[in-house]
Amino acid sequence: MNRESRLIEQIQSGDQKAIERIYIRFKADFLNFSARFSISEEDAVDIYQDSIVVLYENILSGKLTSLTSSVKTYLFAIGKYKIYNSLKVKPIIEDIDDYEYILKEEDNEEFLLQEQNIEKLRRAYRQLGSRCQKVIKLFYYENQTIEEIKERLDYTSKDVVKSQKSRCIKQIRELLLKLK
Repeated sequence: MNRESRLIEQIQSGDQKAIERIYIRFKADFLNFSARFSISEEDAVDIYQDSIVVLYENILSGKLTSLTSSVKTYLFAIGKYKIYNSLKVKPIIEDIDDYEYILKEEDNEEFLLQEQNIEKLRRAYRQLGSRCQKVIKLFYYENQTIEEIKERLDYTSKDVVKSQKSRCIKQIRELLLKLK
């Protein structure tokens, strides 16, 4: 059993020291990492703590049972997503290096966190039609609501936007499977 699996198992069994070790071990690295996003150290600490909570809850809920990446990579992906949200950053999908959160609601974090899959996701996104690219960009990167997307892209109803988003996610999944 590798170190990552042991940590997850310890947390699942209620070992509070395991999550504390993770917290201490990666805090300084995360603060250094977050400095490149021009956020205050206080905000970085808050985001780090929130990220630890998400990691902990994902493990306890059974959502995260194993990792194909390191705990650090998984934790930093959560943190980066939270930083983007806190800054309301609107990165352009083709130019961003990390895509770990594009399918977040579909529970694919482990797959997307694998370094070799980032380029596959980038290629899959580029193969989508322009309408799908717009919906995904607006929803995931510009954090627009379904209602805002409906208005901006001139859809007839929120249900149509939801269906379109769902179809787009399905297309990305299918493209990713073909690119394996």
